[in-house]
Amino acid sequence: MELSCVLPLQFERYAKILHRLDGHYENIDNPLSSEEIAILGLPDCSIVRELVIQKRRSSATSRIFWKEAANALGIPYAPQIKHRWFSIRLKPHTECWPRYIYGPAGGALEADECRELVSVLTMATGKQECYFRLAEMPFIATDQNLLFTGTLNEVEDFFVNGQFQFTPEYWWSHDHSWCVCTDYDLEFTLVGGTSALIEPLLENNVLECIEVPSNIRVDYLTPIP
Repeated sequence: MELSCVLPLQFERYAKILHRLDGHYENIDNPLSSEEIAILGLPDCSIVRELVIQKRRSSATSRIFWKEAANALGIPYAPQIKHRWFSIRLKPHTECWPRYIYGPAGGALEADECRELVSVLTMATGKQECYFRLAEMPFIATDQNLLFTGTLNEVEDFFVNGQFQFTPEYWWSHDHSWCVCTDYDLEFTLVGGTSALIEPLLENNVLECIEVPSNIRVDYLTPIP
């Protein structure tokens, strides 16, 4: 599945916002004994564990960037990057990842990521009306409104902290100068827009963004280049 399946190809540039990763410290602070590890048959998760330990020592937050994880696991930090690439690198011991790292969340931005995205979009959009569409998920009742209009400064209170507790699947401005897609099957958010919008996203210190070409594949089967 290519980007054109989820976003129109009318925009000047595109970017992928990689959903947040955080170190998980429980199994570091309360390690099992060597005897317990042997009995349970747990794998050696030294690569992932050391990544989290080193990051914890050097940072005041639990945030781990995808670029740091990619470097630690020896995979390319490329536009096509997927969480599945980490799992492939860790096979057959994919359970090492959730033992030490939370995320990425599928189909949702964290509150701080949403707040930062709103800030960048507002600089490009001003106070014009925007449209927000919730995902129509299979096997979940959709007898509620899915399409809303409003301003960007209402997103966090109405969607993230309101009755829905997550970000919309699609957001777009009234003038159609940009579009945001957070598909519930994806661990990243896609943004299409002008260079004036994409450049600040790529330079942002809160959002981990990487520019992507318009013909990029976005499904989970994307092979490691």
